Amino acid sequence: MAWFRRDEAKRDSGPQSSESRINEPKMPAAAVREADREDSIRQTDTELTSPTSLPKETGVFDSRFHGLLAPVFSCFKDDERRSLDVRPINRYAEWLRTQMISGVLINGVVGEGPMMRVRERKANCEYWQRAAVRHNLMIMVQVGGAPLADVVSLAAHAEAVRVSGVVTLPELFYRPRNVDQLVKYCQHVAKRCNTRPFFYYHMPSMTGVELDMVEFCSKAEKCISNFMGLYYASADLEMGQRCLRFGRLVMLASTALLASGLMSGFNCSSLVVVNIRPDLVHKICEAFDDNNLQLAREYQRELNQLIEIHTHDSQLEYWVVSMKNWFNKEFGSRQVGNFSAGPARIVY
Repeated sequence: MAWFRRDEAKRDSGPQSSESRINEPKMPAAAVREADREDSIRQTDTELTSPTSLPKETGVFDSRFHGLLAPVFSCFKDDERRSLDVRPINRYAEWLRTQMISGVLINGVVGEGPMMRVRERKANCEYWQRAAVRHNLMIMVQVGGAPLADVVSLAAHAEAVRVSGVVTLPELFYRPRNVDQLVKYCQHVAKRCNTRPFFYYHMPSMTGVELDMVEFCSKAEKCISNFMGLYYASADLEMGQRCLRFGRLVMLASTALLASGLMSGFNCSSLVVVNIRPDLVHKICEAFDDNNLQLAREYQRELNQLIEIHTHDSQLEYWVVSMKNWFNKEFGSRQVGNFSAGPARIVY
């Protein structure tokens, strides 16, 4: 391997006298363990080294896009470090396409992107991009939830990989206090991926940033050339409906409001339950298309009850863990091969 320990280099440097061998200090046991841990991290990083050639482009989102996206779970190994596992990605993408899913969101809140290192997020992006090209999926990458330097680095990487779209959470520590501050932050990130459609991830229940999205969209469109719309994960459906405009794409990201959202004019949704019960989601959409609103409401009620059964806490961090456990349980009972997204990295 390219790296080696300093004491090993000394042993290879030539014969030493017995006196020098006796006086050579030994590394404390704790230091040896720490060195071993660092070596393990370097080895994992080597495994996550990005492919040398970038994949082909999947196409980009535009305001006419409609359909279902899956905010995918990031796959982790069941080891002490919950290491990123890229091996299931191709099979995961293939299965989603067989379920008539149009695209994926990676490194989002459901995908535990803010819990991952920059190197892991970039590797996850590149492997998902390759799978998306292979299986004809659109791919959106979430770059926020990190220090600003890392956010802009991830945005530039998304530009280089040529994903279908980029979305960002707001600054989570120095939170924007007004719309102008939020627009300025998004403008700073968006210019690093200026050929990719850019979206803002509106999730006030998690981020604590609860601003007027109608005003935000109006101002963002004037100063962010690649601004395309919102990833809308808010229960305020009335404000989301007011954001719907020609030339703007607003993705509904609240499973419990799917039927209501369809009736309000949303034609694009990104729902975590698409990973688990796409059949029920399709039934809701088909019932609405057939103008059978009563049936759509019944399917929506069934879906909401299933989610309530499999989640045990209203707090989002626990909700993500419960949904991932449900996902793994569903796949374990299906004839789709040995497939699992592994444990959640959220440990509390």
